[in-house]
Amino acid sequence: MENQMRNIMFTVGKKPARFLVRVTCLTCVVGMAAVGSSPATAQQNLHSGRITKSFTEPIEKSVAASPEPGIVAKSFVKEGDRVQVGERLAALNHAVLKESLTIAIARAESTARLDAAKSQLAMTNSQLEAIESLVEGGHTNKFEVEQKQAEYEVAYAELRTAEDEQKLNKLEVDRIRAQLNDRFITSPIDGYVTEVHKQPGENISNNEPEYATVVRVEKLKVRFYLDSDTLHSTNVNDKVTVLIGRSRSRHDATVTFVSPVIDPDSGLGRLDVRIENADLKIQSGVMCFWNDAAVNRSPVSQTSVVPTKNRKR
Repeated sequence: MENQMRNIMFTVGKKPARFLVRVTCLTCVVGMAAVGSSPATAQQNLHSGRITKSFTEPIEKSVAASPEPGIVAKSFVKEGDRVQVGERLAALNHAVLKESLTIAIARAESTARLDAAKSQLAMTNSQLEAIESLVEGGHTNKFEVEQKQAEYEVAYAELRTAEDEQKLNKLEVDRIRAQLNDRFITSPIDGYVTEVHKQPGENISNNEPEYATVVRVEKLKVRFYLDSDTLHSTNVNDKVTVLIGRSRSRHDATVTFVSPVIDPDSGLGRLDVRIENADLKIQSGVMCFWNDAAVNRSPVSQTSVVPTKNRKR
């Protein structure tokens, strides 16, 4: 190997030679490590690495977005505020819609055309009854009766048109009110506002409709990746114990998900737990450790998965 390296240094010069020496030495180290481990041992080590260290996350996270584009006219909350589902977070500009609503309400409340149609129908009906009574005495002819009946039908159609217009005017009011509601951004969940993405005066577009991020932290979730034996012995709704923070304080948790699928490369599967946090003493984002003793299993020292791209099959 030394002769080979001297030939390389002589051929390519000093700087490339040093690079090649380092690569070759690294290859030798990897090769010696590979020789020292049998294929069975290597495969066993691949499937023994588990992710038993994770972080707490909000049980629910949602981004409040606007269904309509527009300019933020007013903000009703700030970061850190507690909000309820449906509570208004911000308002977009809606002055034109307010004026349109006023006009629509005035039209819906106006009964002038409807009253006129009713009066016309009542008068035409009286005239028709009077003419029909004259037919028996021979004081009028059939043509006059038919003409008055046609006038009655037209008056009745006018009344129905006025009634339909009244209904449409009321529906227009409901439509504009719905559009006005869309100009207010509301919270989709109960929780805390952790980030406000837009300030008053900024534009919300169809490409960027997000306004604020809201999270629920009265419960927390943690995701682990464990071996198949642990998953097989654990069921949904099982009570387990996890270790929180650097002090490793013990907290009860409930299993909410056990993956039915095991990754063939790592030999691991997902397991989620839920931690009750009504007093908000546990912060989201702190370290959380899987406690093997809680399920009567010995702890595994390795806590990370060997990257797939670095493995050789």
